[in-house]
Amino acid sequence: MDVNGPITKVTWKIEVLSDVHSKSMDVNGQVTKVTWRIENFSTIQDKKLCSENFTVDGNKWQLLIFPKGNAVDHLSIYLGVADSSTLPAGWRRYAHFGLAVIDQFDRELTITKVTTQVFDVSGADWGFTSFLPLTELHNPKRGYLVNDACLVEAYVFTDRSIGFISHELIVKTDSGKLKTKESDCVKAAMDNQRTTSTKAVEITNPSPTPPYCQI
Repeated sequence: MDVNGPITKVTWKIEVLSDVHSKSMDVNGQVTKVTWRIENFSTIQDKKLCSENFTVDGNKWQLLIFPKGNAVDHLSIYLGVADSSTLPAGWRRYAHFGLAVIDQFDRELTITKVTTQVFDVSGADWGFTSFLPLTELHNPKRGYLVNDACLVEAYVFTDRSIGFISHELIVKTDSGKLKTKESDCVKAAMDNQRTTSTKAVEITNPSPTPPYCQI
């Protein structure tokens, strides 16, 4: 069941998708998309995998995946600052980011989560511990593992000004959780990508990771 056409095979790809307009003078102004294809997924023995580094707003970032879950029976995925050990005291970034595990049979069933988080020296890694149940990930009727390959996408937008998210920029959702216009820009960028179309985007509070692996 491939209703949307085949997925082009790619191991690692970085794209700049769109400009973002903000009242902040320190806004990065672009949504960066990374695509990470992980081969031989079911045979991976490592507890966690780190992606290649990618640069957003002058800093190196990484994706971190726990293939068998980070102490849970779910796939765990995080975004982190790869050079966190070299960051100066007082360094901070707002990151508005989305993570997606692509259903390679039907893109409308792609699992997507979007959030906003402050990254600093003491908290340089954030993400989702319970991203996708392992039973669902390995379900052969679904397209999260095709030819034993998992396709992960991330969308990242950063801002240097911690204080710029003011009351006029914050919108309260029906669930009582907060999202920003910049997070909406990330969501819109994801919705415009055929490989990440979803029926619903979950706005979720992330979980901090244990110490981040670095290559």
